[in-house]
Amino acid sequence: MAQIKEIKKIYSDGRHNAFTDMEYWKGHYYVSFRNGPRHPTLPGMWGRGMIIRSSNLESWEVCARFEMEGMDTSNPRLMDLGDELGALGRAIFSKKPGIVRVYEGESGIQSYMRFTSDGTLWSDPQPVLHNDNLFWRPVRFGDVWYITEWSVAEGLRLARSTDTLDWQIISTIPPTPKIRYTFEGEIWITDDEVMHIIIRAHENLDPAYLAESEPPYTDWELTELNYTVHCAVCKPVGDEVWIAGKAPTAQFPPSVEIPPGPTREKIAALVWRDGRLSKAPAWHTAIWRFIDRKLEPIVVFPSVGDCGYPGLVVEKDRVLMSYYSQHDVDQAPESKPGEIASDIYLAEIAV
Repeated sequence: MAQIKEIKKIYSDGRHNAFTDMEYWKGHYYVSFRNGPRHPTLPGMWGRGMIIRSSNLESWEVCARFEMEGMDTSNPRLMDLGDELGALGRAIFSKKPGIVRVYEGESGIQSYMRFTSDGTLWSDPQPVLHNDNLFWRPVRFGDVWYITEWSVAEGLRLARSTDTLDWQIISTIPPTPKIRYTFEGEIWITDDEVMHIIIRAHENLDPAYLAESEPPYTDWELTELNYTVHCAVCKPVGDEVWIAGKAPTAQFPPSVEIPPGPTREKIAALVWRDGRLSKAPAWHTAIWRFIDRKLEPIVVFPSVGDCGYPGLVVEKDRVLMSYYSQHDVDQAPESKPGEIASDIYLAEIAV
């Protein structure tokens, strides 16, 4: 039985800290995220990619700040490359003043790779993937890395690489209307080499989709799942596959324990920071197990408002999960005028 052993806040500076990833490499736990004044779809969105690390999960140090003038250098994805740690990130710049709307061609996007051999000194960014396309999370199967990449013209595509720098498009996921405009496609491959992709639906409350394919991963079968899942991350845990992400709170059955949220008074006091704290429906970050093309909730985490986007590290008797939330931002450093606060958390789940 999986149980939450501990949850701790590991980064808080009164700004909007969000969109995490997590990796264990050479004796340190690394957590990456975006640090900015507010959510990247709101005005004044320019932020930077940050990476913190810890050897003991108690004390954390900043080991990378990725900034580019006039661009939003969003959350880096961490890649264990053996002798090196890779960070796959993206820089977004506005083609028009104000809000960046990636689906309407109002932004420019460049993906890039950085590398480190010691965790603190990082290489200059090297452009990768394709201009103006969005990627999700790279995963490795054997000697090959796979990633989903979203194109305005074609929708969600599958790409592969053996060196993390040169990526080739393999196929396009069938562009059904419900997943035509989404880039969140989380990949895992089972021992029989079947590829599975959890795909977020374009409309906020629509159920997620499962895409499945056998090598060479060119023909896809789509199945609608039983939960709305945003920002999915998948990892094998023992004989199971666990999926972390976020879903509307109302979708969890009464048998699932929902952590108590902030009081109405607390939410009212925080609305000036982010009006989404007071809006329905409520969302919670959670972990499910994947069984027979169904999602079965395992545990739901304290979270509210703008939240989710987890990273997972699986160890022998525990799973570590990074994520972000706004459930106690009043305990964070005071935001500057016009800034919105969210904080980075680390959960330890005993298995």
